[in-house]
Amino acid sequence: MNIVWITSEAYPYAKTGGLADVASALPKAQSKKGHKVSVIMPYFPQVMKELTQKTEVVQGPLSVPFGFTEEKAALRKHEINDNLTFYFIEYNVFYDRPSLYDYNGVAFGDNAARFIFFSRAAMQTILALDINPDIIHTNDWMSALCNVYLKTPLYWNYKNFQGCRSVLTIHNIGYQGIFDKSNLFLTGLGWEYFNQSCLEYHDQLNFLKAGILTADMVNTVSPTYATEILSPEYGFTLDPPLHHVEYRQKLRGILNGIDTDDWNPQKDKLIPANFSPEDKSGKKKCKEALQREFSLQTKPDIPLIGLVSRLATQKGIDVLTSALERIFFEEQNIQVAILGTGDPELEGRLSYLNGQFPDNFSVFLGYNNKLAHLIEAGSDFFIMPSRYEPCGLNQMYSMRYGTIPIVRATGGLDDTVINYNPDKIDESTGFKFYELNVDAVVNTIRWAVYTYHNEKEDFKQMIHNGMTADFSWEKTASEYEQMYKDAFN
Repeated sequence: MNIVWITSEAYPYAKTGGLADVASALPKAQSKKGHKVSVIMPYFPQVMKELTQKTEVVQGPLSVPFGFTEEKAALRKHEINDNLTFYFIEYNVFYDRPSLYDYNGVAFGDNAARFIFFSRAAMQTILALDINPDIIHTNDWMSALCNVYLKTPLYWNYKNFQGCRSVLTIHNIGYQGIFDKSNLFLTGLGWEYFNQSCLEYHDQLNFLKAGILTADMVNTVSPTYATEILSPEYGFTLDPPLHHVEYRQKLRGILNGIDTDDWNPQKDKLIPANFSPEDKSGKKKCKEALQREFSLQTKPDIPLIGLVSRLATQKGIDVLTSALERIFFEEQNIQVAILGTGDPELEGRLSYLNGQFPDNFSVFLGYNNKLAHLIEAGSDFFIMPSRYEPCGLNQMYSMRYGTIPIVRATGGLDDTVINYNPDKIDESTGFKFYELNVDAVVNTIRWAVYTYHNEKEDFKQMIHNGMTADFSWEKTASEYEQMYKDAFN
């Protein structure tokens, strides 16, 4: 197939979350299977920095209809292999900024214009490069408009789009792209598209809703999340259009994979010692290095819990902070190392904990890829107490690095972690809890720590189960292939 990915971010060029990992690893896996894959994204010079040197400018300006005028953008590319090329929309008015969507937690005021422009520019790129895609694969609200464009006279008459189908992947339905309807003129679409079956949402524009209702197929990044978003609790008011899509058999849940090249404890150059399922001795060195890096006591036998996360209430960090405070006051037999940034209030609470319990708790506020790898490799446990989690990748990274996940059973966390059961120890890979409250988190941590100290053979078997589980993109890429084929039906 000829597949065009349209995404606002992709690793390593620009990343704020799991979307970037997926938009890097899945196209790579698809190209390995023989598909021709083009990835189109904005060019963020301040974020990409030295990676810019890997790109080259494609000859000639790109004409982009925008509102009542036409703007000129540049087009860059980075060819990965014969089947995979990344293209970058260069328009510095919108994308030459220190971050992708916001500044210090406040969304850019012109985000509607920025991503209307990006969606239109992506469609124009397909025309300018004379690509004839079988599938246009869009991701979240930032590119959801492309699904609408494909179904309008603005594009359906071009030969490039004859027989083309579109797929929309929802990575997090909590972010929908809701803007004032005055932005409609920028899209080039008429008011006939401002209706309940397309863009209209409580007298505003909702880009994600429009994408859901116009895409040929819609999927989420885990089977459980595809079921959860059909409920008011998890659907964030979009459960009615999703029920409509599901009724027409156009909704799928496909579990994300992980990049087994980047996340491989046997070859990882970012950790101090490599290890494997057969020889785990290097993991002890990683734990010692992690303890030193986070100024924790270098004790090999104290259970160490790691976390790499966006610091947000969605991730359950507020509940986790209260739970850890109780554990530290009652018993000082665990260590916790956290890497993340986000909500200033949550950052403050974690910094307070750091000051109160410096021997047992340490937090690094920010993001550091090397530290992220070290936490995965050096921790005994990795905790993810999410309120909702469309898929989650860190629990899969953790298992691959012999680190046992402690998770709330929601979304992809429920799909990927098999709860500890001594009677089914050959299957068990982690510890789950179901209600998100302090008692549940405290009790599950204690359960995990008890197993660490007192059920050593079971613990070793769980480590082995996780390290040998298959979370590669090859299996996932085949499921996407089938969904693409179903889009034509």
